[in-house]
Amino acid sequence: MVDSVTPSVVPSARSRLCAWRKIIRSVNGVRRTVAMAPSGCAASSWAIVRPGCRQVVGGEMRRTVVVGAVVACLMVSGCGSRSIAGEGVAASEAPGSSTTEVAKSGAAWSVSGYAAGSSMVSVVGDVVLTVRPRAFVALDRGSGRELWRRDTPDGYPKYWISGGSVVFVDDPRAGSGQVLFEVIEIVGGATVWQGSADKVTVFDKAVYTAECEQESGRSERCSTMRRDIRDGKPSWAVAASGSVSRSIIGQHGRLAPAEQAHLAFSVVSEPFGIDWTLLETATGAILPVRAKNRAWYEVAVGKTLIVTANDDVRGLGACPVLIEAFGGDSGTKDYSITVNSGRREDDDCEHSLGGDGFVGSGSRVAVVGDDGRAQLLDLAAGTAVWTSEVEGSALACDDRSLLITEHADQGALTLVDLATGRRQWQVTDPGFVGYPNERTVFVVGDSVVVGGRIDSKHGTTPVTIVYDRATGAETATYDGSLEGADPDWVAIVRYVDGHEVLEFHT
Repeated sequence: MVDSVTPSVVPSARSRLCAWRKIIRSVNGVRRTVAMAPSGCAASSWAIVRPGCRQVVGGEMRRTVVVGAVVACLMVSGCGSRSIAGEGVAASEAPGSSTTEVAKSGAAWSVSGYAAGSSMVSVVGDVVLTVRPRAFVALDRGSGRELWRRDTPDGYPKYWISGGSVVFVDDPRAGSGQVLFEVIEIVGGATVWQGSADKVTVFDKAVYTAECEQESGRSERCSTMRRDIRDGKPSWAVAASGSVSRSIIGQHGRLAPAEQAHLAFSVVSEPFGIDWTLLETATGAILPVRAKNRAWYEVAVGKTLIVTANDDVRGLGACPVLIEAFGGDSGTKDYSITVNSGRREDDDCEHSLGGDGFVGSGSRVAVVGDDGRAQLLDLAAGTAVWTSEVEGSALACDDRSLLITEHADQGALTLVDLATGRRQWQVTDPGFVGYPNERTVFVVGDSVVVGGRIDSKHGTTPVTIVYDRATGAETATYDGSLEGADPDWVAIVRYVDGHEVLEFHT
């Protein structure tokens, strides 16, 4: 247990161009493009020729040239809101020109056509990367002018950043086709290489592609290849039989997670099952270890396989999470322990340790002890690094601080030191409504940025609050959905005259 310290307690916030390209997937996998303009758009069109690029399809490289027609329209709307940040002005989205107006709210600029909760804003140098309905877009950081884009027919694409490149992933709806992906130079938008696969998993140095077959009455069989993120070249002579886990420890915005020497890897267990093992990323070799699939989180910590489950019943009142560790070479069980997930305000278990994996850093992850207090657990050893005096579960962290929430879905917020667990400050419940609504959190630089929804006379309203990391004092509040943050900027989406507008605040 850590020593008690006197925290600072801070009062609650409550108390104070529409260019489109439709991709048609034919039966034989050939992609065709058709220009489509939204109704009401009246603008000229022009041809865009994509330079020849490497394409990886079914393991083969070939050169392609894609020609498409693009239609652009100019949309500008007025803005008005009660936000502490004031009022904003929607901007043009015509690529190649800058008609974005400086927002009256103090935002550097704002653009229309974005969706709350789905914009996923990141910044790399002078380029803002973001997602809008059916498009992945790069904007100029200083003006909001569109620099380049990739269109998609299937809702909201995803992306991961690695150095000066970004991997754009168009994951179609279930059963509608393969995952299309493209590695793009962030400056300029040139295609480095592209491809398609049944499963795509992105790391900072590699893209793992899997081709899978489903046999009736049997488990899915996949063959996975590691491809160098720089050029798409296969790393191994032979594909590995199985697929890579997508669970991770810690997630920092849209940065691609670091590729480890070993990754958790699923393999078929005859005749109908799935086992977990470790994949050696340098060679594609599969280690001897095997662990039963428990359909939750699976990660590698060094040469140790970690498998978790939330079905370990210990009686009413518990929110148990079983964690088991297996030696990669020996396959022996190193330890088996039970911790807990968070509990919502209505007393239901959260059944999550943090999105697609764990809240944590390195081999250390945040869990809840049997007494309800937050713990930092070292997965390499299976022992607690510290037990905090604070009750609650983890929301987010970086390599310095961990943000704890009183209830898994709402309540007071407490920042603790990640190394020691000592409480730094606490704010009373900001008023965010609970499950099924979720909070978005970024612990960055000198700030802790939290977004969620609060009750209003019209239902619930999105609000973003910026806290000073050192003191917990509120430094800014915005009426809008939190879409991204870094030490020197915050991006939100809010409604302006019936339209959703992306605002970039610096």
